[in-house]
Amino acid sequence: MKLKSKSRGDSLMAMVQLIRLPNVIIIILTQLLLRYCIIQPFVYADEPAMLSPSTDFLILMIVTLLLAIGGYVINDYFDVKIDSVNRPEKMVVNKFITPRNAIMVHIILNGIAILLGFFLAYRIRAISFGFIFPLISGLLWIYSAKYKRILFWGNFIVSVLSAFVILVVWLFEFFWLHIQPEIFASVLPNMGWVSRIVVGYALFAFLTSMIREIIKDMEDYEGDKKFDCQTIPVVYGIRFSQFIVAVLLIGTMILLGWAQFILYRLEMMMALWYFSFAVQIPAVYMLFKLYRASEKQDFHLLSSLCKVIMISGILSMEVLLISN
Repeated sequence: MKLKSKSRGDSLMAMVQLIRLPNVIIIILTQLLLRYCIIQPFVYADEPAMLSPSTDFLILMIVTLLLAIGGYVINDYFDVKIDSVNRPEKMVVNKFITPRNAIMVHIILNGIAILLGFFLAYRIRAISFGFIFPLISGLLWIYSAKYKRILFWGNFIVSVLSAFVILVVWLFEFFWLHIQPEIFASVLPNMGWVSRIVVGYALFAFLTSMIREIIKDMEDYEGDKKFDCQTIPVVYGIRFSQFIVAVLLIGTMILLGWAQFILYRLEMMMALWYFSFAVQIPAVYMLFKLYRASEKQDFHLLSSLCKVIMISGILSMEVLLISN
């Protein structure tokens, strides 16, 4: 990758920014915890060794990461002008890497990801599984090139992709079980319960991502307005956007409260209290800060707080395992 002439430290920070290293770590953590704290202990409770091969799962993680990083690169490519207004200090494309090289990196990463995805589909004898990855790649391109600037759809696509990080792990395990009929029959009684857990986490990822994306749009209001991006804050205003975020956040808290009630009935008290202190209380604090927010730095703080809530929700998978 050809970087423009900068110091080694600056170039390293640029690479971290380009690939969104914190987000990459969150993706890795999410998929590992889902596999080893939810799927293995709850599906394969009696025979943990029956879990799908680790090498195949590693390929799945690599595919997910390559698609994500490729998406970040192409997003920066299309956002050069907007980022020059919204966050000039964090710009990478045109500052550390040429636009042409950014496109090449995107093509290479996505090409490798799609090839590995079809190889994985061959391994689990489900060619339809392989078509998921070019679909995701195309969706990321369309989002960055067009839908990011269209009302609601940009936020929706990012939220769906966040849920995909979780759902694809369970989908992969399901297809693998289909080629192991004896194992499938033995774990079938556990499938319904685990499916509800996975869908619950996917819904949490979708809602918190939607909340964070709208908050980021509020933070980027000036640049988006200058370049005529049809985001919710630009079209309907900051106050209405805050109302939408508040509704989504309260809805997330209510759904989480329902999950806590189920945990109470199952006598999983450690998990119940974890959600109260690590997710619900920060969410209440976030509501308070949302009401008072008016400046760019306020929305940046809210975005960071939302990410903390997302990470706390992910880490709850380990707490569920301990509480079981």
